[in-house]
Amino acid sequence: MFTYVKAKNFKSLKDVFFQFNKNKTTTNHLIALYGENGSGKTHVVELFKFLQLVTMSRLLDTSVQKLPKEFFEMRYQVEENFPHELSSLLSTNFHLGDYRMIDETDPTEIEFGFKIQQKEGFYFIRFNHEILEEKLYYVAEKQKTYLFDIHRENGKIVKNFSKQVFKNEKYNEELKETIDQLWGKYSFLSLLTFEIHEKNPDYIKESLSISLCEVLTLISQLTVFVDRKSMPNLLDSLFAPKADFRIQSGTIMKENLAELQKYETVLNIFFTQAYADIKEVKYQTIEKEDQIQYELYFYKVIGGTLKAIPYRLESAGTKRILDHFDVITGALLGEVVVMDEIDNGIHDLLMKNIILSIKDEITGQLIFTTHNTLLLEVLPKENIYIIFTNPTGDKMIHCIRDYSIRIQKNHNARDLYLKGIFGGIPNTDYIDFEEIKYNLEKSDQHDEETS
Repeated sequence: MFTYVKAKNFKSLKDVFFQFNKNKTTTNHLIALYGENGSGKTHVVELFKFLQLVTMSRLLDTSVQKLPKEFFEMRYQVEENFPHELSSLLSTNFHLGDYRMIDETDPTEIEFGFKIQQKEGFYFIRFNHEILEEKLYYVAEKQKTYLFDIHRENGKIVKNFSKQVFKNEKYNEELKETIDQLWGKYSFLSLLTFEIHEKNPDYIKESLSISLCEVLTLISQLTVFVDRKSMPNLLDSLFAPKADFRIQSGTIMKENLAELQKYETVLNIFFTQAYADIKEVKYQTIEKEDQIQYELYFYKVIGGTLKAIPYRLESAGTKRILDHFDVITGALLGEVVVMDEIDNGIHDLLMKNIILSIKDEITGQLIFTTHNTLLLEVLPKENIYIIFTNPTGDKMIHCIRDYSIRIQKNHNARDLYLKGIFGGIPNTDYIDFEEIKYNLEKSDQHDEETS
């Protein structure tokens, strides 16, 4: 799990510290982050997307380079002739500069605190247009130490490694040469991830310390969903979902039929309990030689008749729940899941029921942003965080547990939040649309007089 994240000069976050601990010894498995629109909630989620991308960047670059030239021709045509929203779907770019605060000269700094099997550590990275410093502090042979500390000094790359990092001296020298060539554009974690995927993984893992492999595993199993109000771009699609297949529809090999049936059972349990009109969820399948074509159907009562509705014709809210079902359930299986606007397009009561049902079953970690105030009625105060902006424009994140206010049934967190006690709510002053209308009409009248 992650225990905290610090960030300086990251997008709209000038200097924030987000502490995930439930108390001095326990970390929260579930974290709900509230705040007004534009407060920076999405940028908090993007901190984790950045960690994912900066660890995978070299592997992503080599994957993109293997794409056929026709893809790049199509991408150029789309960028030239279509709206930005459509061309962004084909984006393959990851630039450090995209994550920096606008008009900021000081470097961006991010630190992720984490805990793996009760062992705590942190990963730190500092960058501007290139990486300037990167270090990992964790346990090596029962001793806490910097596994690596790489930084630039007088124009040179300084490499400091713990003796426990490399079990193979030959591989140690190979990696140091790679760092001299590529570090700065790519992080050291990214170089390691590339090595593991492109070379013999058994040899690489035998050459590295178990501690370093544990950290890479934590990040590789991290799932981040950033709500862009549109389809994800190509970079997002390169991160595979938890299932080994697309759970909505597709084609699988016959030997994977048991996995499909497992998801059918799980989806049937969830949707028949969550929706009053859904009586069954099943896959309709067609066998073709050694493959099976499948599509998910919802059997719903409509006008007194049971009808089979394919996934593709379902409502936007139901599609959204299904699209992220295996993402959310990853937190049940010990993985870290970070989601932006988890409740977007989903009824408040249904989302409340889902979170209430899942919160005690999470073995990993679920971190999400939301505007659903009904959750404030069912979540313990240590799970609820508020991000707000002070008069000088600085962002701050506080757990409502830290407020010296007694929360009880007739004085609950939802009422206190809506009253503005914790901050993080929109301006509740009257908006003068009469004046807005007057100025619009005045502008139209001026246009008519000058035409």
